Amino acid sequence: MFMCCDIKILSIVLINCITFAKIAKKTDMQSHLIARKICVFLILLSSTISYAQYKYTVKGALYGGWIIPHSKNLHSIAKGIVLGGEVAFELPAESAVSHWQQFWRFPNLGVGLGFINLGNNQLLGNAIYAYPYISIPMLESEYWGINLKMGAGLSFVTKTWYNADTLSGVDARTANSAFSFPINCYLTASANFTYRINARLSLAGDVGYSHMSNGSFRNPNFGVNIIYAQLGARYNLVPYNRNTTYNPAYGLPFDFEAKVVASGFSRQINYRDRKSFFVGSLHAGITAPITDWYALGGGADLFYDGAFVKRPSDDNPLFARYKIDEDKFANKLRFGIAVNNEFIMGRFSGIVDVGVYLYDPIKNAYPHVSGSRGIFYGYDIKKEDGWSYIRLAIRYRVYDNFVIQTGIKLHSNVAEMLEVGVGYLLPFTHSKHTSVDRRHKTYRLYRYDYREPVPYPTPWVD
Repeated sequence: MFMCCDIKILSIVLINCITFAKIAKKTDMQSHLIARKICVFLILLSSTISYAQYKYTVKGALYGGWIIPHSKNLHSIAKGIVLGGEVAFELPAESAVSHWQQFWRFPNLGVGLGFINLGNNQLLGNAIYAYPYISIPMLESEYWGINLKMGAGLSFVTKTWYNADTLSGVDARTANSAFSFPINCYLTASANFTYRINARLSLAGDVGYSHMSNGSFRNPNFGVNIIYAQLGARYNLVPYNRNTTYNPAYGLPFDFEAKVVASGFSRQINYRDRKSFFVGSLHAGITAPITDWYALGGGADLFYDGAFVKRPSDDNPLFARYKIDEDKFANKLRFGIAVNNEFIMGRFSGIVDVGVYLYDPIKNAYPHVSGSRGIFYGYDIKKEDGWSYIRLAIRYRVYDNFVIQTGIKLHSNVAEMLEVGVGYLLPFTHSKHTSVDRRHKTYRLYRYDYREPVPYPTPWVD
């Protein structure tokens, strides 16, 4: 029985591996070797997992899609179909493992690994990506299910700006302005479909969107946006038996939560600079849970961007997006207030902040702007940063109230900088041992990983 299980699982993996190998053209020897190594790794990994008596689900799928061109360069070079394959390993939700999953309809957690050809071997090459994801059930019956799948990870591309024409500019038909660094962020969201054939085997498909870029760590950085579809199969190592029970006794342990997060990273502002600048931010905010999985609040952000030196600079007189007459510290600061949205998943939280600049000296530092602007004004995002900003981030509580956070700051759909930082949470809860009179509420700081002693000692009995 287990041998049959091994054969079925390996068959799914091998189908994808063969597809990967065919996609990697022989003219690209580096990509071909990478694909072969991935094949060997997947075979060994799937074989190892198949002998383990865990409730994993293995998925193999073929991948097809196309790049949505959002720049002149991509309109020229993104002509072919994106083809490849993906293997994923999922851990089904169980009630006794993580209580937070009940508020998300008991989602599956997984890790995906894929290899795709970007449709232009000479300029775009291939991409390998790996990402953890969450698959949230939306509709489910005895035989079929529809899930919302979201994931974030890293990708490796085999072709960058430096493998093509770097002299004719970012719009040239012979340039690759999508990637200037081989390692990039990978974001994906999709609708996932399953049809159960028996207790172990299911057909599976995805229709979704993915994005790859480096967040302006290196420039040029147009990245790629891909609309894709997947079709394959899922295999449960243990027969399907969904064991999930809602426990009404579990809930968030705090009434509201303050937080402070300090972040920093590096970015380039223009590919001709060949210079990297330090960027950083300090966020302070407060949120209150609206439900057991979502918290809403507000906060303040102080940003530092070392790229706002004198512009155009003596080193790069052709970059004239900004007109900054002198290099001073005040030009490198921005201050804003934001609406904070948090999607809580146990130790993880997904962060979506939408803010408005209250202090922004750069809003007047454009060649076409004369005079002083107010807080709100009309602008073209292709020519200016604008008066609003967005932060997309993932926060993980490492120990007690200490957290690490990584994310990206954007102006509309344009990435400005990556953020990697640390922080501290200050959750406050209503004391359980105060007077019955609810008007006299007292709050105390809650510590996640600290077990409090009982409020009243139990006397020893001789």
